[in-house]
Amino acid sequence: MDAEAWLSDLFEQNYALLYRIGRIFLGSENSRDALIEDQIQETFLRAWQKRRKLQKHPNPEGWLVECFRKCLLNACRKQSRNWNGFTGSSPEALLPDQHTAAQQSPEEYVRAREQIELLHRLLGDTDADIFLRYCVHGEKASVLASEIGISEPALRMRVSRIKRKVLANRELFTCLIVLCLLNLR
Repeated sequence: MDAEAWLSDLFEQNYALLYRIGRIFLGSENSRDALIEDQIQETFLRAWQKRRKLQKHPNPEGWLVECFRKCLLNACRKQSRNWNGFTGSSPEALLPDQHTAAQQSPEEYVRAREQIELLHRLLGDTDADIFLRYCVHGEKASVLASEIGISEPALRMRVSRIKRKVLANRELFTCLIVLCLLNLR
């Protein structure tokens, strides 16, 4: 069996277990699902990096659980240190800068603010901030990932999940289109 197939099987067999462990570890709040998903992604990224040793390991599932536990602990530590600076940002911080805002009519500025508040309400504060900063404002993944405390590949996977959520929700998708149009002016 090649390495990709082996890791794919390992993922399919252990994803639900790691997810349940994450929910037990962090509680069953839906707002923490993204953190759990990110750390599962991080765990399998590390498993891929150590695949040669892990394929010969007598208990790869135990290794995954221990790695996942450490990833969750590290993420929680980093998040608690960075929490005030990252999620404390108000919707105003994500609006266009003063120069752009001065070119907008007051109605457009208020509409942009309403759309950002809608995104925060529908996606949650952290996911909305990530989405706006990465997809709308074009911040680099490396900078954003280091602020949140996850790896770049985990951040990109999280953005992918957020994009799927946006596309599946008609109100959210319309909100995004309006925001993009207001930012292009």
